[in-house]
Amino acid sequence: MRGQRKKPRRNFRAIQAKREEFANIVADPKAGLKPTTTGATEKSNVATYLQRPYDNAPQIAATIRDSVNKYGVLAKVIDYYQSLPTYNFAIKPILGNKVYDIDTVNMRNDYIDIAYALEQYNIKYYAPIFFRDTLIEGVTFYYKIEDSDGISFMKFPIEWCKIRGIENGVYRFMIDVTKFKQDFLTTLPEELQTAYEQYQSGNATDENSWYNNRYYFVSEKGVAFTFDSSALDYGGLAVSPFAGVLLDIMSVAQAKNNVDIKDGIDTTRILHSKIPVDNDGRILMTAKEAKVYDSAIRSRLPKGVVNVTTPTKLENVPLTNSGNTNALDTVKKSTEQLFFDVGTPAPLFGGDTTSANIVKTSIQKDANWVYTNLFPLLENYYNSEIAQVKTKGKAKWAIKFVRQSTFTLKDDVSLQKDQLSYGGSRLNYLAANGFSPSEIVSQLSFEQQALDIDDLMIVKPTSNTISANEVSEQGRGRPVTDNPTDDTDRLDGEK
Repeated sequence: MRGQRKKPRRNFRAIQAKREEFANIVADPKAGLKPTTTGATEKSNVATYLQRPYDNAPQIAATIRDSVNKYGVLAKVIDYYQSLPTYNFAIKPILGNKVYDIDTVNMRNDYIDIAYALEQYNIKYYAPIFFRDTLIEGVTFYYKIEDSDGISFMKFPIEWCKIRGIENGVYRFMIDVTKFKQDFLTTLPEELQTAYEQYQSGNATDENSWYNNRYYFVSEKGVAFTFDSSALDYGGLAVSPFAGVLLDIMSVAQAKNNVDIKDGIDTTRILHSKIPVDNDGRILMTAKEAKVYDSAIRSRLPKGVVNVTTPTKLENVPLTNSGNTNALDTVKKSTEQLFFDVGTPAPLFGGDTTSANIVKTSIQKDANWVYTNLFPLLENYYNSEIAQVKTKGKAKWAIKFVRQSTFTLKDDVSLQKDQLSYGGSRLNYLAANGFSPSEIVSQLSFEQQALDIDDLMIVKPTSNTISANEVSEQGRGRPVTDNPTDDTDRLDGEK
């Protein structure tokens, strides 16, 4: 029994020790991979960070992380951007480079192989995570964990890593191995464990693999994402596109604090306990007695009532509206300014608007930003990954995300449907409807070949599907008029 109790613990350690051999990412019980930088809480500190943003990139990222957790406005804006794209995609062969013809058999099999390979990346799950984390932190660093069953990604803190370069549109990074600790070293991929051993033995000198004898050049299993094109100019550091709105976030927080102060003042009541005096103004009570009476009264007062014990007359000074009477207006204006700086339509989150077209146009603008900045990053990365997939054909393959938004999905799908009339791509149309490449082959082939679904899904005869010369099973054909009622006579197909 003792051996059985120890077995699960040994299995857990075995998974940690050989993590790279499994696509399962186990929990980090000691939080050894969490960010270590503390975010700013004062507006003056944020202003100082923004004076030299790249020198304070970890602090800015930490402040935005904290703001997402504390302030609902920024959290909702991040959620809005994350949910804008559908993340639908299609794949296609790239002809050229001595490949000019379509090899029907091989290319069909190659399509299936590439579709299956991309299925392992679980794109519709991880792509939104990449997007959200990069919006918050400015730059993110991931390491691919792969086995025959699937692929997962391990994320590293931005304090550990720097972008080292860009290869075919894909950002690669280096990692500071001095940040590794022995207590969680076995949870790291084998490549990084080996790098740490080289550093410990003094062999971190190869200029092709190391920088400054401490930063290890992570292989192509590592990838970085950032929307900051200046990252390569500032030593591999990047800043979030939301860094500029941190001051407005602090202003909104301060405005809300003012509302709380105003509410506290408006509900405060003062109780005056007057110490008796004679006609000459001499106090008729000792200080000790006055203290006892004051303590007795204070101990029995309800919340919001303050006792004042003095021998002098106290004027009635009402505190209602004595605070900032425009505190709520200040919150509203500060929030509107925040939405303005973020570039997101406030009406999406309950703000005032005079035109629905303004909201629609703003959504399209934000969607175009996503298409321009996010999709090229993802396409370049996944294209570099599928380039390593071995296929029988010689043609290269590429992934392309469909430029469509969840907010304008109906119009975007209709556009793909209209293009079919002019020779457009059916694969793009199916992708716009949510079919992944593997589903196109697997699901549609299964429906047609295995289920023979056309024989199962027989169209029912209606006034829209039968002609005047056809008769339904009930002997009733098309109606006489195009606007029939329950009493409308119907044409008899035998006449």
